[in-house]
Amino acid sequence: MGKKVLILGGGPCGLSAAWELSKSGCNVTVLEKESRVGGLCVTNEYKGYRFDLGGHRFISGDSDLIAKVSKMMGGELLISKRKSVILFGGKTYQYPLSARDVFFKLGLWTNLKALITYALAAFKNLILEKEDVSFEDWVVSRFGRTLYNIFFGPYTEKLWGISPKLISSDWASQRISLISLRDVFFRIFKLRRDTPRTYAQWFYYPRHGIGQMFEMIADDIVKTGGEILLNANVTGLDIHDNTVSGVCYKHNGADKQVECDTVISTIPLPDIIRAFPGHLTKDILWHTDALRFRAVRFLNILVDLTDISENTWMYVSGKRYVMTRIQEPKRRSPFNAPAGKTSIMLELPCSANDEIWSCSPERLLERCVNDLKELGIHIDGKIIDYFTTQVTHGYPVYSLDYRVHRSELLHFLDTYKNLISCGRQGSFRYIFMDTAMEMGIAAALSTMVKDTHKKEDIRLLCSDKAVVEVSCVMR
Repeated sequence: MGKKVLILGGGPCGLSAAWELSKSGCNVTVLEKESRVGGLCVTNEYKGYRFDLGGHRFISGDSDLIAKVSKMMGGELLISKRKSVILFGGKTYQYPLSARDVFFKLGLWTNLKALITYALAAFKNLILEKEDVSFEDWVVSRFGRTLYNIFFGPYTEKLWGISPKLISSDWASQRISLISLRDVFFRIFKLRRDTPRTYAQWFYYPRHGIGQMFEMIADDIVKTGGEILLNANVTGLDIHDNTVSGVCYKHNGADKQVECDTVISTIPLPDIIRAFPGHLTKDILWHTDALRFRAVRFLNILVDLTDISENTWMYVSGKRYVMTRIQEPKRRSPFNAPAGKTSIMLELPCSANDEIWSCSPERLLERCVNDLKELGIHIDGKIIDYFTTQVTHGYPVYSLDYRVHRSELLHFLDTYKNLISCGRQGSFRYIFMDTAMEMGIAAALSTMVKDTHKKEDIRLLCSDKAVVEVSCVMR
């Protein structure tokens, strides 16, 4: 067998790294703390209904990755169409925002205010050329104060639990597909034809939920000689001469240790830092404590109706409503619900142990059903059953200074040459699923190449230089 590679975390990034390594004959072991693989991309099945943890879809600009997954899944990989809307003020708006749609539905006075505030923002930017620091800065400078107050601000504050003034502009530049209100008009009048990623109408999706993809990848890893240990929680690292020589973990209640040549970590960045032995410096501990994740709770409801809507996503911006997104799983795959039935999943951002996190399922259902009724979705009297799921590390919080803390921690990890931290959690970046998969493949390749410069290029790709759209340098 080749070198011993340990992969910490069995989500999209970690499994993709293990997939690449196992096919190359490496001795690879994945340590996953949960009882199943997939990370944030698991699918929960209940009474013939399937619910993902959030809304996932598989699209990628990497044709090699698409081909690999398609070959593995065969007829189990479906092609679905996306349709997304925003629910606001008793009306339904297309998403991404359409100039024509907004103009006809907002009303004359609101449209006038939107145009005036956009013009003022554009003039101010032209004169002052002020740098966008916060999310609010970025959106207001490109869309004006009125549209920010209506659509962007309330939704973002509900999602993160803090004022958009305290969220980095990186979040807006990475996640909002339009450049400005002018860009909206360019697209509506077909003066711009390029298609941003978030506009993509068609996407790949497994027949039995997104988790099916990663369960099949895990099976492939084991078939090619890899090992996956579930219920294995990393508790510490063995360090010798700035090299990770082993990993300590708790497996089914027993303390264990395994030696290694290389470690690819996809667990949360603060967690891998805290796994180091001895006393970390005050500075490192300060940077570690400064990085926070937003938790998410999901309310999954089985509904005795054929359909609820034709939408894949429904965004809810109003602060008065507890959910940020409403999803109907059968819009991704008809096999996510029994024939003639449907389901609905509500995404509820929160903080661990806060009111939403701790709320009883019965009380949460009552509150959400009332919210849905106000939004024009009537399921009371049609509920077959329900259950909740929750994750503590849903979204990395892009505070104004997150880049400083993230950079210092990744710089600290870079001193250990056989350790790579990558993926959404490991790089502290809110990246797409396929980008996490590409990062995992790049990390795997870095353990196999002998060219030092190429190895460092890949390490940078997986750490501080990671961007939203990753292109693996070894392809």
